[in-house]
Amino acid sequence: MVLFEDTNDRRPRMADTMSALARVRRTQASDLLPDTAIVQSLGSMSAHRRERLLGPVVMVRLFLMQILFGNTSITHLRQLSGIDFAPASYCQARLRLPLALLRRLLHWTITQARQSTHQIGARVMVVDCTSFSMPDTPGLRRQFGLPRGRACKPGVSYPIAKVMAMLDLSSGCFVRLIPGELYRHEASGVIRLHRRLIPGDILLGDRAFCSFVHVALLTMREVFVCFRLHQRRHSVRRGGECWRRPASCPKWMNRRQFDALPASIQLRIVRYTIGRNGYRTKQVAIATTLTDEQRWPDAKIAELYGHRWNIETCFDHLKTTMKMSVLKCQTTGGIMRELLMYLIAYNLIRLTMLASALAEQHNVDRVSFIDAMRYLTMRLIGLMGVATLRLNPHRPGRRQPRVIRRRIKEYDLLIEPRPLRIARENAGSNA
Repeated sequence: MVLFEDTNDRRPRMADTMSALARVRRTQASDLLPDTAIVQSLGSMSAHRRERLLGPVVMVRLFLMQILFGNTSITHLRQLSGIDFAPASYCQARLRLPLALLRRLLHWTITQARQSTHQIGARVMVVDCTSFSMPDTPGLRRQFGLPRGRACKPGVSYPIAKVMAMLDLSSGCFVRLIPGELYRHEASGVIRLHRRLIPGDILLGDRAFCSFVHVALLTMREVFVCFRLHQRRHSVRRGGECWRRPASCPKWMNRRQFDALPASIQLRIVRYTIGRNGYRTKQVAIATTLTDEQRWPDAKIAELYGHRWNIETCFDHLKTTMKMSVLKCQTTGGIMRELLMYLIAYNLIRLTMLASALAEQHNVDRVSFIDAMRYLTMRLIGLMGVATLRLNPHRPGRRQPRVIRRRIKEYDLLIEPRPLRIARENAGSNA
């Protein structure tokens, strides 16, 4: 018989681990992200792991719950999950999650989306960049840097990173996301996305991606492009055009790779006018390698490039609805895990939208993103939710001015580190 219990022994017991698994499984998320997907991804990695209360399966579900609840605080997550853990223990367990595991889970969501869409014909992918802020720590400042400006210095501003993302237009799921320095040019990082493309794909992008080197690299991969014409390139009015390889090699490319590029490439220039009110751009010029005018007339190219705006809407879902504009982790590894889990959560929402659209025979673009997100959050805390998701009304040509009505409180901007500001104000009051 045990008369006294050693309260200093905090090693997780098997009963504690099973209880934690039961609590996260009661959230009815097994059909959204099955245990088999997590376990199989772990099984392919040979690293030895001991039994823990916050093991990989529990941590993936807790991390997903945290993100879907607006990247809520760890103390709130403790109450949502019903698992008694210390915030420091959760942070350490989150850093123990292998990045390879999260990448495999992201790939699993992409595979599920492709099986749901049953796409016929060429895939259409969209590439673009956005940014996010993060805590002001020395490691993150060294990795991503601070924005430029008079008051942008440690203790005043926050590090900002630029992320380059690629979206599968048919499913609305993100395929890849690469963070980097804010002032790094898009061309230096976009080639890391090329490995996700297959021959026959069509890549849409804005004018930042419209360069000879980038188009030539994609052409060598048998990938078609549809980019907005760069503002510095003077091209023909419309029709076929030959671009020749420039004399100088880009800084981000070695000379051997540059010399392997073709001496010239054939493109087609398409120009059209936007007549709707509220659009800043009126004249649009597109450079494309879809040179078959019988199969791809100008009107079809204009319609195709118009879908590029979908990625902007998806960025808005991530940064505004899901609150990805400000991340919370204080290390580079933590930021990478946070970004990957955001993509996994986003793709799970898109899978829910695809399932609802298929069941109700509606266009997936009309399914409400935020209603699908709310449905998943209800499932995660054990409630059934309403499986029939709301549909957004079909309002073609609708526009809203980019202004705000609610006034912002008139506080002075911080232009020096807060401790220095407090010390100066205290010295002034004591004088």
